[in-house]
Amino acid sequence: MELKKLIFDDLKNLNICKTFDNLYDLLTYSPDVKNGDVSLPCFSFAKVLKISPSQIAEQIVREFKSEYVWKVENINGYVNFYFNKSKVYDILVNELLNKKSIKIGENKTVFVDFSSLNLAKYMHIGHLSTTVIGSVISNIYEYLGYKVIRLNYIGDYGTPFGKMITAIKHWGNENDIEKLGVDYIQDLYVKFNVEAEENQNLNDEARLWFKKIESKDDEAIRIYNKIINVSLLEAKRLCDKLEIYFDSWTGESYYKDKSKSVVQELDKMNLLITSEGAKIVDLEKYGLGACMIEKSDGTSLYVTRDLATAIDRYENYNFDLGIYVTSVQQNLHFARWFKVLDLMGKPYAKNLRHVSYGTYSLPSGKIGSRFGKQALVKDMIELAVSRAKEIVNSRGTKLENVDKLCNDIGIGAIKFGVIKTERNKDCVFDLETSLNFDGETSPYIQYTHARCNSIISKAKNMQSVTNLEDINNLDSFELIKLLNNFEKTILSSAEDFEPCYISRYLLNLCSVFNKFYNQYRIINDGVLSASRLQLVLLVKSTIKTGLDLLGIHAPDVM
Repeated sequence: MELKKLIFDDLKNLNICKTFDNLYDLLTYSPDVKNGDVSLPCFSFAKVLKISPSQIAEQIVREFKSEYVWKVENINGYVNFYFNKSKVYDILVNELLNKKSIKIGENKTVFVDFSSLNLAKYMHIGHLSTTVIGSVISNIYEYLGYKVIRLNYIGDYGTPFGKMITAIKHWGNENDIEKLGVDYIQDLYVKFNVEAEENQNLNDEARLWFKKIESKDDEAIRIYNKIINVSLLEAKRLCDKLEIYFDSWTGESYYKDKSKSVVQELDKMNLLITSEGAKIVDLEKYGLGACMIEKSDGTSLYVTRDLATAIDRYENYNFDLGIYVTSVQQNLHFARWFKVLDLMGKPYAKNLRHVSYGTYSLPSGKIGSRFGKQALVKDMIELAVSRAKEIVNSRGTKLENVDKLCNDIGIGAIKFGVIKTERNKDCVFDLETSLNFDGETSPYIQYTHARCNSIISKAKNMQSVTNLEDINNLDSFELIKLLNNFEKTILSSAEDFEPCYISRYLLNLCSVFNKFYNQYRIINDGVLSASRLQLVLLVKSTIKTGLDLLGIHAPDVM
């Protein structure tokens, strides 16, 4: 619940406050509990009432009465309210224990377009941001009651496939594609890029092969399909390892014919202009330059297929919200085609959102894969799980299913590395730091969950006492207030498409809980404090829900 409402309900009835419509918004939570729990600045009142803020504050202090507040004070024109902790604590505990799931999205549909793996390349660590962020956003909206459709709009079309066919023709054999798999294809793709630096004719040849793919040339389609089948199998295998799943793997190739009708519709609406042989939509007056719809050789572009995709998705899903998770470098691309869709009169254009993210890199520098197999996801997973096993074994574990635990820790660390900071910030992923059990990491959160579970297991069938004095302290009150903020955190995360709100919340919750755990005995001389155990149960449940939203397992034992 919103705690400041407890104060607002009594404050709004004071004569001096009745004329102010924004009273509720003016109430703010104090950053330092020494200055109360909630504060009301009186400066905007002073402008209207023509008296000093301090005088207004004094009048409020004299007149305000509430069973939920034990102290009110005026400090330099601010009214500080101090909660009656035992009363507010009881309200919060009862509400948290009986809280129902938030279902603000019932009967609404959201599609989340994320990952968008390019089948012409290895899945490298640069793909992790879109894949992990998109998965978390999907989980959040599903938790809120929306029907969520997870879409992997794979890159299975375009000139890169012309490059692959060219490489196979020059240095490979199409019969080896299915036999040797994705490594064979990727090695040839890397070789093409190296050779093309010296021989520009190879790029012309690649464009010609892509033109043959578009015109459905038998040979081109045969080789192309072999490349797609092998690459798609590997992409799905890696997503399965990350436990990230999709409702659809429909890619660009599916929309290659549908894009023609988009060009025709734009032409019919007189939105197309011919420029140097290419067809464009002029968006200069919107500050977006020119949006190229069709190349001079008649081939389609990403933007054409994106338009066709949005139109097709609305026809199939009748979505209320469409979310695209791609890098910040594509901001202009999305702004352009969103505007084109708007100019076409599509009412759902306003319901599309581009959720961007910054650069993801390793300590050694920016990630690249054009000329080599750098930071591949499959290698990253193997290394993280292997290192997690070393750390767990070094701590003297006696667990039976160590492999599963290490898998949960390793993959959790990889995911958490993406979502622990604001998505639009550039970040550096360091595996050793991410696997630290004592830092701002997912193993720290997982370990706190396991600690809670251990306490709960020990408490079974134990003699207990219910003593409210056990939780009548500042640390318990701060913990219950923080637990109360979880729902608001989820809603804010959905509104801003920001997974790190939940990551940071969980780190803060674990920090506050561990402080509480280290200071107060939950089991003392074989006697259980039922009041404190109640807090442990709420913390465990909240951590579990939060990790579930982040797509990270919450082990019961570590």
